[in-house]
Amino acid sequence: MTRKKVCWNITAKCNQNCKYCHRFLNVNDLDYEKNERILKNLIQEGITDITWTGGEALLYPNVVPLMKLAKENGITNKLITNGLLLAQSNHKEEICDNLDYLVLSIDSIDSQTNLELGRGINHYKDIKEVLDYVKDKELKLNINTVVSKENINQLDDLGDFLNNYKINTWKFFKFMPIRETSKKNRNLFEITDDEFDTKKGTFKKFENISNIGYKKEKELEESILIVANGDIIKTEDGKDIKKGNALYQNLMECINKRGDKKMEKIRTIVAHNDEKIRNAIINSISNLEYIEVVGTATDGNGTYNKIVELKPKIAFSEYNYNDMPGLELIRKMKEKLQDNFPSFNTIGEIPDNELMDAIQITDNKLNACVMQPYDGMAKDIVKAYREYKYQ
Repeated sequence: MTRKKVCWNITAKCNQNCKYCHRFLNVNDLDYEKNERILKNLIQEGITDITWTGGEALLYPNVVPLMKLAKENGITNKLITNGLLLAQSNHKEEICDNLDYLVLSIDSIDSQTNLELGRGINHYKDIKEVLDYVKDKELKLNINTVVSKENINQLDDLGDFLNNYKINTWKFFKFMPIRETSKKNRNLFEITDDEFDTKKGTFKKFENISNIGYKKEKELEESILIVANGDIIKTEDGKDIKKGNALYQNLMECINKRGDKKMEKIRTIVAHNDEKIRNAIINSISNLEYIEVVGTATDGNGTYNKIVELKPKIAFSEYNYNDMPGLELIRKMKEKLQDNFPSFNTIGEIPDNELMDAIQITDNKLNACVMQPYDGMAKDIVKAYREYKYQ
């Protein structure tokens, strides 16, 4: 039987700040009902294996009910976690009962190295607590390690520690500047293929670690990814290609169809009653080849009409206009656009007493509050959006 596997980045949120991370940023989580629909679609398509990851998958409030539903339908569950929440959780047993594989991410047992990597000074301690807890559990235990300049000479020490436990597979990933944070910090961590291969040749074996594997960039392109908003992503020639969305489309049909690698323009609207602010944002993003500013507005009604008519992917807008309060604006847009609601960025802060209502109305598509300098922040937002789209 050929196994049909998918890696589901159920959330982009994370509780660590790894400087070499290539997770998707600027992606909104779906609510439980929508993710349940995706899961039921995957079950119907005969998916056999789901790797639950993020971000940190355990930050998604309903990941355990989803894993339970998957397991009840015969799917093999694998959870990749940095261990921090699991170490602190009062629900370890429930989490582990719904898993077939637990994958823990650790790169070093040295606290200072973990701090430098962005994992935090207590990372080794948290991993050890989880390893001690699952020692007698009936689930397969895997380890993921990213090999970089920071830890390439510390792997034997890490192996000596892991050898105290029964490890099914220890997998080494050569640091890969694929996207997002990892691209920005490539000079801090990048090693050559020769350095990676040389380390493989000199690495000693451990009696309690059954399998050791090594992964480079090209091998990761075999993975099918579902990101937090349901987009289906396939990495081809080092670029992330959106194939479709698992909430509305058949996963395997999207993956098997021939991808169009030509990048579409990201349609954007900029609305503000201050011409200086409006033009600063327009000028900063218009020189990006993948951005097309398709409309502008100066008041609430104009903003509503432009967004409904032009259906942009991204919108930058003042929150409260004289002719229309912010909550009314986004409520009217949501009622009209439903799932076509854009990635919405307010220019200036939203009042604290309205923030949660705004997030709820937009189904988490309220993306960011753009503060001064408006032009620089707007540019960062559209760059991050483009990083995972590559449409």
